[in-house]
Amino acid sequence: MSTVLIVDDEARILMLLESLLKSAKFDVLPAKDGPTALQTLDAHPEVDFVLTDLRMPGMDGLELFGEIRKRRPGMPVILLTAYASLETALDAMRGGIFDYITKPFKVNELMATIRAADRQAQSRKTQLVEGSEAADAAPEAAVLGGMIATAPTMQPVCETLRKVAPHAVTVLINGESGTGKEVVARTLHALGPRAKGPWVAVNCAALPEPLLESELFGHVKGAFTGATADKKGLVEAANGGTLFLDEISSMPLNLQGKLLRCLQEREIRRVGGLQDIPVDVRLVAASNADLEQLVAAGSFRADLYYRLAVVSVNLPPLRQRREDILPLAKHFIDAGLPPGTPRPALSNGTAEILTHYTWPGNVRELENVITHALAFREGSEVILPAHLPSKLAAALSVIQPPGEQAPGAATPPVDESLKGYLRQKEREYLRQILDRCNGDKTEAAHILQVSVATLYRKLSE
Repeated sequence: MSTVLIVDDEARILMLLESLLKSAKFDVLPAKDGPTALQTLDAHPEVDFVLTDLRMPGMDGLELFGEIRKRRPGMPVILLTAYASLETALDAMRGGIFDYITKPFKVNELMATIRAADRQAQSRKTQLVEGSEAADAAPEAAVLGGMIATAPTMQPVCETLRKVAPHAVTVLINGESGTGKEVVARTLHALGPRAKGPWVAVNCAALPEPLLESELFGHVKGAFTGATADKKGLVEAANGGTLFLDEISSMPLNLQGKLLRCLQEREIRRVGGLQDIPVDVRLVAASNADLEQLVAAGSFRADLYYRLAVVSVNLPPLRQRREDILPLAKHFIDAGLPPGTPRPALSNGTAEILTHYTWPGNVRELENVITHALAFREGSEVILPAHLPSKLAAALSVIQPPGEQAPGAATPPVDESLKGYLRQKEREYLRQILDRCNGDKTEAAHILQVSVATLYRKLSE
């Protein structure tokens, strides 16, 4: 059982916090002011983290934090602050405070932050026992080509890419939608001897069959209505380089035969043409469907499958490579802002949410979430949980270990009041409307049929 030291000069608040934390199975040590808190901390080495008010007579929360950091470096400290002190709280976060909670606080937000601090404290304990120091920041990303790959589950992928990059063998990349299959293919291209040659990517699902055939193999003048001149196809355009065929499972059967002939004979024939054109292309294909099952069902050619899968790369979903989440988030922050613009940091609470969310949309969803956060931070130097899309906060209002909660599912805490639960749902709905309006509060207020002032007030509640 974890031990938390809570500090507040208001006896009513102190009793409330003590009751809440004890009901959540924490050992609680209360203190009425900063000096008492330090005496308690010195007498109780079992304290895991601290929850303290900001405004207190004598020694305020920031001064207390400074003393705690001298005694217990790395111990998580959560700050309770009024809305009027938000700027002070942000400065505190930049100084190393784990996170802050605004007064009046919501029970579910408070408990989510407390559980996040507890996880960090327990992780730090484990690291100290093993003889290593606690890491205050996300691990540096291991980069292969243009691909971030810190997670152990990505190491087989990296090793395969290193081995096959120098060779001209075809590669099939398997993975869920949004896992970054094109990034892996680009990395393969960049690591190989064709890096200076053309890179051509085609989404087979995005084009209807007649257009896809013409786009891939080209056509001659008069081949069909509208073919007013000879046109080179994308296979020819990739000559000397790499052709990436995404969603290869969507390719019609008759085109699969033409692609197979291209791979076997290293030549193509344009639509309506009679001449065979030699091509030198490295093919990389990707699929989010199980091609072996499609082969068994008769919707994908077995001979093409075996030609494509000379080397198979199985790309894990983001939920199986959580070590990459924060490096990827920071990468998307850098990519989403103009050069020279200060880069906002991720608050500890935000990092916890990103790390524990299930990411059904994988890396693509993470990129969209960071884009949303950059738009909603309104100049803040720290990306806070409030800047994230409402569905993340809803899914993780009470953070649970992966696997205990269905993707995107939100379970209200059983001890929350009806009023608190309804307020949470109202806030989620407001955020959804704002998302739809791209942050335009005037338009959102019109849809909600409330004044802009009312919308601002409800968002700050």
